[in-house]
Amino acid sequence: MKSEIEVKAFAKINIGLEIGEPLADGYHPIMGIFHSVGISDSLRYSKGSGTGIRVEGAFDCPPEATTVYKAAQLFFGRFEIHGGVSVEVEKGIPAMAGLGGGSADAAATLLALDRLFGTGLETAELYTLASMIGADVPFFIKGGAAIVSGRGEIIEAIQPRSDFGILLLYPGFGVATKWAYAALDSFRQGGGRGMAPESGRSDAVTEKKRLALGFARGIETWNFTNSFSPMLHSAFPVYPQLETLMKAAGAHFVSITGSGSCLYGVFGTIAEASAAKEKLDASLRGQNATKTLYGMALHAMKPLETSLLLG
Repeated sequence: MKSEIEVKAFAKINIGLEIGEPLADGYHPIMGIFHSVGISDSLRYSKGSGTGIRVEGAFDCPPEATTVYKAAQLFFGRFEIHGGVSVEVEKGIPAMAGLGGGSADAAATLLALDRLFGTGLETAELYTLASMIGADVPFFIKGGAAIVSGRGEIIEAIQPRSDFGILLLYPGFGVATKWAYAALDSFRQGGGRGMAPESGRSDAVTEKKRLALGFARGIETWNFTNSFSPMLHSAFPVYPQLETLMKAAGAHFVSITGSGSCLYGVFGTIAEASAAKEKLDASLRGQNATKTLYGMALHAMKPLETSLLLG
């Protein structure tokens, strides 16, 4: 049995994201396509001779509040394990960016500890534990591409795609998920665009088929929408400017991912996405760089067939 394991935890983007009205428990039902993409966090897990959980890394919260710590705590409690573990996290996925970095790290932790402590968890039990940590975590157990619905716990795998390139744009600021959902509710109550679909509607199966068929078609035909976009465009006027920049660089499809803050463009190939990155980077470095570009970060990447790579 190993005493140390390394994991790469990859991010996701949302290709279409429909947000329903809040339910009685406060959660919003969702529906959309999640797809793993090639930007990642690196995590190293080491079994300790003592007890306790130690998490190190550059986080935007105390280590004890991270999803890594919560996942380890849940795992040890579930199996009444009294050993210890140290986790070193090297963040590559921006926080509060709509990329699921925290959820990916939580899923990585469950799989890594299962390997380190030999608990032999079945996929179904991993999904159950994952759902206890956060709504998006179950997707990251396997990743790839899936239509995700319910509160995030209903995961229906679809064929991942590898025939396009992605240019991810971090705008220089984060958007807290809790704030985004509250802001969306207020935006809708005020008559803003992007009103919620009817909750529990009977055509969910039809909608999922529509999503799957649309996803399989050429990227130039994609017309997926993100329910958060109208609210985010209103709250952060820079988004329309960024979308214009991305389209001018050659993107066939542009969208905000999740509840923000990242925006991405889909290109015909990874080479096209890389060329667009160079073009926008040159604008950023040039003497005429605008405030719109200041502070942003660009990443050209491929879509992936998995969300976790265990070493």
